[in-house]
Amino acid sequence: MTLIAINVLLAPDAAMVEKATAINTRLRENYPDGFPLDANHAPHITILQRFVKTADLANVIDAASKVLRREQLMNLKGKANGYFDIAHKNLKLLGFNIEATQDLNRLQQKIIDAVAPFAVEKGSGDAFAPRLDGGAISEATVDYVNNFVGPRTGSNYHPHLTLGIGTSNFVEAIKAEPFEAFDFKIASVGIYQVGDYGVAQRKLFDISCTEDPLPSWNEGPVKQAIFTFIAKVTKEDSPEYLPLAERIAVHDNDGTLWPENPLPFQAAFAIDELRQRILTEPSLVSNPMVQAALSGDLAKLLEGEHFDGLMQILAITHAGMTVEEFRDAVEAWFTSAQHPRYGKPYGELTYQPMQELLRYLSANGFKNFIVSGGGADFMRAWVERVYAIPPEQVVGSTSRTRFELCDGKPVLTKTLDYLFVNDKTGKPVGIHQFIGRKPVFCCGNSDGDYAMLQYTTINNPRPSLGLIVHHTDAEREYAYDAKTNSTGKLIEALREAPLRGWLVVDMKQDWNAIFHPD
Repeated sequence: MTLIAINVLLAPDAAMVEKATAINTRLRENYPDGFPLDANHAPHITILQRFVKTADLANVIDAASKVLRREQLMNLKGKANGYFDIAHKNLKLLGFNIEATQDLNRLQQKIIDAVAPFAVEKGSGDAFAPRLDGGAISEATVDYVNNFVGPRTGSNYHPHLTLGIGTSNFVEAIKAEPFEAFDFKIASVGIYQVGDYGVAQRKLFDISCTEDPLPSWNEGPVKQAIFTFIAKVTKEDSPEYLPLAERIAVHDNDGTLWPENPLPFQAAFAIDELRQRILTEPSLVSNPMVQAALSGDLAKLLEGEHFDGLMQILAITHAGMTVEEFRDAVEAWFTSAQHPRYGKPYGELTYQPMQELLRYLSANGFKNFIVSGGGADFMRAWVERVYAIPPEQVVGSTSRTRFELCDGKPVLTKTLDYLFVNDKTGKPVGIHQFIGRKPVFCCGNSDGDYAMLQYTTINNPRPSLGLIVHHTDAEREYAYDAKTNSTGKLIEALREAPLRGWLVVDMKQDWNAIFHPD
């Protein structure tokens, strides 16, 4: 059984590394046989050292990385409040004392628990990265790893950053110099193979803590409010912590995750389908709404509480097909049709900032649902490919689907019956019927999402947040609210936003990119 000695560690920011390197340089001038802080001796703060089976290393990395991705790594920071030293004959090992915090202790325990199924209690020098001079790994180093859990964890955890080795008198002289405590940030969390004296010698894995998860969002109160909300509901020691099962996020689609101008994308699909349909069913032309669709009379289609004319066109073009036939038609259209303004396939026109938000929520344990007035079957054909959201997490408008056996095979056929429009007050109903949990995070862009925002944030016993995408950028996208040529009218929700504490995203001011850069 081959073992490897690993160190799960925190890598400090550049400012801390600069301070540490300066002292390390002085120590090496005093004692040249000491080690440098370099690629083979990375400056770090140890969280956990353990022996694991080499064959289990991939499982260890996977288990640890799952913990790390759920943590608020951007908020990790530390404070150096003095020196520590360990004497050995006439030499001393010198390091920075790092203040122990609840966050560090909590992170350490989570890492211990994640690695525990793969840990081996006792190891030997063979498990360590080889010394550069070919020498043997010291017994003290082996014992340190063998006895890390317990003596150096929990209340016994004393985080530190090792600076180097010097003669006893020289180390004491450095310690006698004035020391001003300083704060630093954590740049990354990594897993290394341990070398002699506990150095972080060979990098196996790391995850950045400084990478901005929302780079397309400009710095400002909206972006900060998102970070603040996620932090308070995901930290276990927070009074507003939410268990994973309660982290439900709902998102409108049209106008929130991608454009809805010059008309909703599903309407564009339906009109294209309608043009094909009338070739074999010319009687459809007698329908006033079909005439409006073919002539481009969008105002006629959008009349009524739930855009009754448009819904009629959707029903006409979608009914009578098996669910497989409909899915194939959507996928074929999706790969060939292009947006009239941007000249790109519709699937390439999702809002980059919202894609980042979806990933950020998912990385923090949220379950993302699409809750849209669009057809559920239409969205389910492509939603996983476009948003990495599985089709079962789509709540949309539906009509009755008929089941029957045809030639001994089960067939589901779409009908025009019992149309449920998942818009406006229908959205809370759809959430209740199909999700079964009240959301705590809600994103919309219009009064069609007004009821969903209210349902999420008013009288919710859990902490909650509402967000409205306000279309203000005519140059890069479209600018509209009260007056719109398509769907997406925004009046009531915008007026109520300040009273409810809903975030209003000014697309022009808050987003430095609209779509993914080419």
